[in-house]
Amino acid sequence: MKRIVLGLALALSLAVGASADTQRYRVGAVCNDGTQSSATGSGACSHHHGVRCWIYNDGTCTKP
Repeated sequence: MKRIVLGLALALSLAVGASADTQRYRVGAVCNDGTQSSATGSGACSHHHGVRCWIYNDGTCTKP
């Protein structure tokens, strides 16, 4: 859980200081059962009914 919170804090701090030229990338996922994961690829949330949305470094959460 600490890894998830630290990852989200890092993502938010990057989003605040990000410029328009910064590349957008995944930093984690929100699973369909409401849990959060720091996984960014295939298999993320596999035991939590799949991915609800991907969390990106700009703070957005986009449906897969």
